Amino acid sequence: MLGPLALPGFGRWLSSGTPVLAYAVLLGESHHHRILSFVPVWAMFAAVTLTYAVCSTSWLLYLVFTGLCWPTILVTCLRQFDAPGRLARRLLRKVFLRNLHFINDQIGLFNIPALEIDTEVKGLFVVRAITLSISTMTLVAHGVEAGIKLSDEIELAIQTDKVVVRLFRDIHVDDVYANVKGGDWEVTFGDLAYGKSEPSGDPDDFIARDTAILRAATTALDGTFSRPKRASTMVRTMTADRQPVEAQDQSSAFSSVKTLSSNETLANREHEEMIEMIYETSLITQAKESLRKAVKQDDETPGKLDLDNMNDMRAAVCAHIHNSPSIPHPPTTSIRVSTLSKTSYPRVKEFLHRLPLLYRLMLSPLCYLHHTKLQSVTVAGSGKWLVVLMRKYLFKHYSSRDSEIRKLEERISAWYEDATFALELGPVSGEASFPVSTKYDIQCHLKVSDVLAYRVLPAATQLEQVVRLGGGDALLTIPTFLFPHHEHIFPPMATEYELLELEARVKQMEEEGTPEAAKARRELRQRRKDQANMRISAHAHLPARFHQHLLNFVAALVKATKLIERDNAFEEAKITSLHHEVESLSSTGTAGSGDTADTTMTAKSNNSGFRDFMKKVDTGLKTTSVKTVEGMRKAGFSTLSAMANDRWIAALVGKVTRKLESAQGEVGYSFDVPISLDEARSKHESPSKLLP
Repeated sequence: MLGPLALPGFGRWLSSGTPVLAYAVLLGESHHHRILSFVPVWAMFAAVTLTYAVCSTSWLLYLVFTGLCWPTILVTCLRQFDAPGRLARRLLRKVFLRNLHFINDQIGLFNIPALEIDTEVKGLFVVRAITLSISTMTLVAHGVEAGIKLSDEIELAIQTDKVVVRLFRDIHVDDVYANVKGGDWEVTFGDLAYGKSEPSGDPDDFIARDTAILRAATTALDGTFSRPKRASTMVRTMTADRQPVEAQDQSSAFSSVKTLSSNETLANREHEEMIEMIYETSLITQAKESLRKAVKQDDETPGKLDLDNMNDMRAAVCAHIHNSPSIPHPPTTSIRVSTLSKTSYPRVKEFLHRLPLLYRLMLSPLCYLHHTKLQSVTVAGSGKWLVVLMRKYLFKHYSSRDSEIRKLEERISAWYEDATFALELGPVSGEASFPVSTKYDIQCHLKVSDVLAYRVLPAATQLEQVVRLGGGDALLTIPTFLFPHHEHIFPPMATEYELLELEARVKQMEEEGTPEAAKARRELRQRRKDQANMRISAHAHLPARFHQHLLNFVAALVKATKLIERDNAFEEAKITSLHHEVESLSSTGTAGSGDTADTTMTAKSNNSGFRDFMKKVDTGLKTTSVKTVEGMRKAGFSTLSAMANDRWIAALVGKVTRKLESAQGEVGYSFDVPISLDEARSKHESPSKLLP
């Protein structure tokens, strides 16, 4: 039996791992659990043997073959047999992955620090748990929450229960619920200053605690904030400004992550309980349970929520969670974007900045291989906030001056104020193309299968579908030079000669009356401001269906707009008339002051009666002019009210909507979003590119 050991090359063959790999495959075949079961065993043996025969002719190829064969044996044993898998998981939990959860072939991560956006735009991004499956190469994010402060009065809250990333295949996102909040009574981050970055603490702190946005999120959750005033200040005071033992730096960034028991069964049970707890405490799950209970208790309300209709259910859930905090589960720690942007190796950053081709070579296959699918996207907004905006920007002071406008305002506000409006996009498919060549632009395609709009009443169990479209699509085109590290391909700034030449061409086009004159004028304005364009094209697919209540609302809104427009025109006419009268009086007074004193005395004695007569005539004309304008205004309102009544406008809107309900095709609009290049040019780094 020991005879083969004396054969030349046997030890070399054994140390390469070839017989061990063959034995592992045969053992897996006998247990009916073999890797690559779709490949015949003889084909695998032939491939391995032939590869070894070729690699054994060179010591370098032999080392490469051996270095690949033994890891393959390890993966094969872990995949085929339970005992090596249990041993590996136990060792990983005890030795290597102490701060992670290692269950079966999955790595779990809980209590993750939030990503804090501390630039000009404020925001917080929270992922409650992450699970990575090694065998299927799948990354799952559980409980994703995001809150972004868009302006001083507008805030966006986004939530979804699960995001599944199948590496190098696709990305699947569960139902996404977004709420646009406005006004002090809805926003969570209202106290944060918009457009100003928060001063950071110690630059050596990788993990931030007790920041302004974390305090705002916690205060919105329970109304109080009981943490210490500044954790970092307290630590420095207690340690005499020395580095603490458990300082939150890169090496201990996840020291607060909860660990599992080393026991296999107990670890599996703890992992399942934690995942189940995340979904049970999700705001989306709680909203669904509340709606189900409310519908079962209320059986007499007409038009109540249909629990079996998923479209209606999503709209009701989004309206139900609208008044909740933007971040329902804020963590105690966060990692700032400004901290991540800093690097301890400036030379490495400078070197990578000179290789923009590497970024394109990396992003191009990633975009191609990760097709994104969203199960649905539902966006809700409060009608109360919309009423505030209409009173501020549309009705203004006109409702206090005219009873007809006041009635229309009350009618529109009654339809808006007590409801929440939700826009639901059915299954959404998205893909992006990132070119390797700088001659092409970055493009993002979105396709929506269904578009619905709902009006949800305060109880969130009654809703009506006001609009439904056949779908939609959008295309976002971004110039490649707007991507970071590509300042070297910026379009050159326009010189004075080029601006003068373009201005002359614009004047020539305007004289000829060509349609390209407006485009050339816009191009001239952008060249002067040093701007580039990001183009957005959106299309709605017909046919479309509209609810009668929406048509009545549109008719009232059109009538109110026309009345306000006419009232504004009469106000402008009245102001213009008064300006003309003031100018005529001032010119008359100036001409009279040029006469000499003797002439004035003589004319006064001869023409005093004539001046008294003209003064009375002038006063009468002024009074008549004001009364005429006021009378014309009232007559115009009467005529407009008679012509633009609700029935006439509703009939006109009804004709248009009936055409849209039977029409086929698309209705779209394309526009450019200007982006200034001044800031990017100022940050341009001088070193030349090695791989542009």
